[in-house]
Amino acid sequence: MTERGFGALTMFENRLRKLKKEREKWAKRESIECYRIYSEDIPQVSCILDRYPSGFVLYDKSSLRFQAEDGHDERFDRIASIVRDVFQIDEEHLFLKRRKKQKGLDQYDKLSIEGNFEWVKESDLEFRTNLSDYLDTGLFLDHRITRDWIRKASQDKSVLNLFSYTGAFSVYAASGGAKKTKSVDLSKTYCDWALKNLEHNGFKSTNHQIINVDILQWMEEETKNPNRERYDLIFLDPPTFSNSKKMREEWDVQTKHRNLLLLLLTKFLTDNGEIWFSTNFRKFKMEVAEEEWTQRGFQCTNRTKESIPADFRDEKIHQLFCIKPESNV
Repeated sequence: MTERGFGALTMFENRLRKLKKEREKWAKRESIECYRIYSEDIPQVSCILDRYPSGFVLYDKSSLRFQAEDGHDERFDRIASIVRDVFQIDEEHLFLKRRKKQKGLDQYDKLSIEGNFEWVKESDLEFRTNLSDYLDTGLFLDHRITRDWIRKASQDKSVLNLFSYTGAFSVYAASGGAKKTKSVDLSKTYCDWALKNLEHNGFKSTNHQIINVDILQWMEEETKNPNRERYDLIFLDPPTFSNSKKMREEWDVQTKHRNLLLLLLTKFLTDNGEIWFSTNFRKFKMEVAEEEWTQRGFQCTNRTKESIPADFRDEKIHQLFCIKPESNV
């Protein structure tokens, strides 16, 4: 390793020790169990570190080009060693996620079969997480604030959660008094996971439905149904890209979000309803201009900045928009 490389790792260790004190104090004050500690704060140390009650998850965020260079794995192992030293943990409590080029729905694929499931608390709810077996843990920490907003907006409403993942937003909606929730996702694994999350938090009613299906195909079929259901609140956080064989057509959030949102607004939303749309595509640009929203009778508000939690320094971790009829503003 070069002298420059050692210097960056020394900076990383010093930064991590400082963040450890700050984050632990903040998390205790806010009663938060799962949170982000480090997020590429030092450009030369491109990784992310998240903390959960039973362990830490370290993501290698270096580019694929740098990942292929000699010595990269050794350097990442050194970073992991520093993390273990700073937090005084053994190898079993630090889970490493190495970057790879993803295709389709690779995030649904298992990385291992250790079965390390645990229930973690967020607010007064509990969610099933797995730190080892998947690329993601089952709970997107950057949407902690958004989930609370959805809870506060769900009282007596029918809620549609598209691309629902493990159903955390549905759990929050149900806890906020939603009269019914419907969670729709392509992955059977995550639909089963969502069911466990709902039932564990006491929402076993048939009013909380889970549908395992190709979402775009489901919407297309629903639009042909004159008696289809309309929803007071729709939340969607679609993947950036997917060419899964389970889907009828390829999905790209930048090129397809416009038609999807307009279809939801005209065919699935109640007259006084609202849509919450999120994406983690870093280069995303909303294709519908403000003037067009106004012409169509809607208002689109960018809620991104205020939706990013204090433990996230990355302002591009996601974008969030709230779309509602002008009459409901």
